[in-house]
Amino acid sequence: MTPLARPRRLAVWTLGVLAAAAWAAPAHAQQLQLRINPKRVTFNSADPDTTPVVIAQPIVVNYRVRKNGNAPWRLSVLAEGDLVDGTSIIDISNVSWTATPAPPFQNGTLSKTVEQVLASGNGNVDPANDGSVVFQLANSWNYTSGQYTQTVVFTLSAP
Repeated sequence: MTPLARPRRLAVWTLGVLAAAAWAAPAHAQQLQLRINPKRVTFNSADPDTTPVVIAQPIVVNYRVRKNGNAPWRLSVLAEGDLVDGTSIIDISNVSWTATPAPPFQNGTLSKTVEQVLASGNGNVDPANDGSVVFQLANSWNYTSGQYTQTVVFTLSAP
């Protein structure tokens, strides 16, 4: 099939974002706050020949760690599965991210089996700080057109 004969893709990929804060043991009484905005990320349709990577709008990760002494903290992400539209599936490992500022943020690729570290550090983060995360989808003609969804859980923890 020549590039001119390829069908136009009308798909929109979405990735739901859920914020979760893991609270530390009462003996340390750490206080953790995590906010994600916006809570939905959309990948617009694009021709894979001209747009091999589809970039979503940035999200702001606002986090705060208090009463943590010099103990470590980390912010991780875990997808609850692959991108799904009915019986059509796009492996979640086709979604990666870039994040700033670095450090404490780092770039990575989503996984549905192993939490991936998005940011980490030691001590307190007070007042709250913001980071910017931009998700990107490796575009392919092999994807079936559709509206794919999945949830990604962000977890802030101070062990």
